[in-house]
Amino acid sequence: MDYNITFESSYPTPYASSSFLPLILLSMIGQKHTPDTTNHIKDAYDYIIVGGGSAGSVVASRLAEKHCVTVLLLEAGKSPPKVTDIPTAARSFIQSDIDWKYNTAPQKFTGAGLVNRSVAWPSGKAIGGSGVINAMLYLRGNQKNYDDWAHQGASGWSYAEVLRYFKKLETNVNEDFVKNGYHGVNGPITASNPEYDSELKAAVFNYARSRGIRIGDINGPQATGVYDLQTTIRNGQRCSAAKAYLVPKENSTNLDIVAGAFVKKIVIENRMAKGVVFDFEGETREVRAYKEVILSAGTTNTAQLLMLSGIGPRAELKKHNIPVIADLPVGKNLQDHWATIVSFELAPNIKPLTEKQVDESQIKNYIDYKKGVLTSPQGVNLLAFLNREEPIATGNYPDHQLYFWEGATEPAENQLNIKTEYFEAIFAPYKDKPFYFCLSQILHPKGRGEVTLRSADPYDPPVIDPKYFSHPDDLETIVEGMKKCKTIGESEEMKKVGSKIFTTVYPGCESFVGNDDKYFRCMAHSIVITLNHQTGTAKMGNPRDPTTVVDPKLRVKTISHLRVVDASVMPNIPGGNTNVPTMMVAEKGSDIIKEDIRCEADNDLHSFFIE
Repeated sequence: MDYNITFESSYPTPYASSSFLPLILLSMIGQKHTPDTTNHIKDAYDYIIVGGGSAGSVVASRLAEKHCVTVLLLEAGKSPPKVTDIPTAARSFIQSDIDWKYNTAPQKFTGAGLVNRSVAWPSGKAIGGSGVINAMLYLRGNQKNYDDWAHQGASGWSYAEVLRYFKKLETNVNEDFVKNGYHGVNGPITASNPEYDSELKAAVFNYARSRGIRIGDINGPQATGVYDLQTTIRNGQRCSAAKAYLVPKENSTNLDIVAGAFVKKIVIENRMAKGVVFDFEGETREVRAYKEVILSAGTTNTAQLLMLSGIGPRAELKKHNIPVIADLPVGKNLQDHWATIVSFELAPNIKPLTEKQVDESQIKNYIDYKKGVLTSPQGVNLLAFLNREEPIATGNYPDHQLYFWEGATEPAENQLNIKTEYFEAIFAPYKDKPFYFCLSQILHPKGRGEVTLRSADPYDPPVIDPKYFSHPDDLETIVEGMKKCKTIGESEEMKKVGSKIFTTVYPGCESFVGNDDKYFRCMAHSIVITLNHQTGTAKMGNPRDPTTVVDPKLRVKTISHLRVVDASVMPNIPGGNTNVPTMMVAEKGSDIIKEDIRCEADNDLHSFFIE
């Protein structure tokens, strides 16, 4: 496969102007990262899937295994560049043309240091969706989360029932992790530990060992401790759902994959989904579904599309003169993981991440062996799952997650919507120095936000209001995580790598310096970032529950032939990064849909076993 160097270098990766870029691309040629697409679209298909991200890629691939049905996958974005396969370059695609570039509504309880008090809200707009721009961190969430789903009415979704789907999607290449019996070894998605060990990682491990904090697998039987993190990386390259699921199916005669198709509305007749209307190559088209329309457009876009189609809260639809077909709480129950940033210097003899990324020996190590800093997921070294009630993590339901992340000032300057005066005061003095972020992220937020419509125009981005810190307990949890960041960062083990908290002060927080509780609260009220784990806007559960949008078979209530299969159905956000749980939902959802598909070959096989 030939790559267009001009196109690949148009993205602001650290390698855009490097003479090594052609060699890097050549070295990655063995893994095709995105499937071939088509612009030939039939008038009708059995199944139409809206959204080619982490969920839609799985559903399209799995349904296409049934050769007697036809499947159309429509994705608004394009095929992503090959440079997305370089793990350490992941943040380079934020604010590019493969990002929806959303921003939240002004936040009431945080955002003093953000432009318009608005949080930048990246979301993948490409074949592969957010799975081609995320940090690739391999996490399933806490076992209790799924048991809670089942207890609250999502029957069939307890941890014991979904574990088989986590295993089904995974090929885990860490033999020590596989031994605990919680992992798969034959799935499409590769789970691996990055081939990069930094000074920062070694120091945090030393801290954990000296205090008896467990280091190892967080996706197995124990959910607390320091995670020797795994990623969705295959032999040093990103393993998105598009690569894992769609590329092997790209030549299937019953699957059409279409990029650049902007779906505007679901066609609903007599309370039955009949197809979709979409813009493609300058024309408005309509395609019909014989069996089902399946929304896999993600927590934000699925909610918007349902409402544009007349499915949503009556008052919201009436506000925009949209005829109400089904009065359902679409867009409510929005949940996310968000974090605050505690920053630390490192010793001057440690190279900053920005230098490591372009170091000639590191680039050659990647080209030749797929090892070194280029395999790092954006610079994230490791994670800790801790509980604010425990000095040492021993329980099994942690409430906050810490990220130890080799830092660079570029994201803070250009991607996080931070006010210029805040950037200049906090981060600019460390621009060319080695440092790291310790992010304190909440795992089980109590606050709930919502997605609403800006207008009835499908091209108008929806209004996203996560309502961060609307529940006071959420602030307490994040502040406790910030204190843990400081405790770890100022330990003797960390001092050996020069760890020292930034001396710069958040504007407006000067009077609180010296009082950690008050100062960290002030920081949290100033700047937060999303970890892009949005869920919940088409809540799954008991159909008689007025807060639910879909039933446990993911069918939209009161509308036939319409399902939602993506993170929006999650009743409660899983306690960990959500990309893998989203693929699990899609695996299980695909099986549920396939229960209603009867091919002649299936009947022949059934007869064979009976006889």
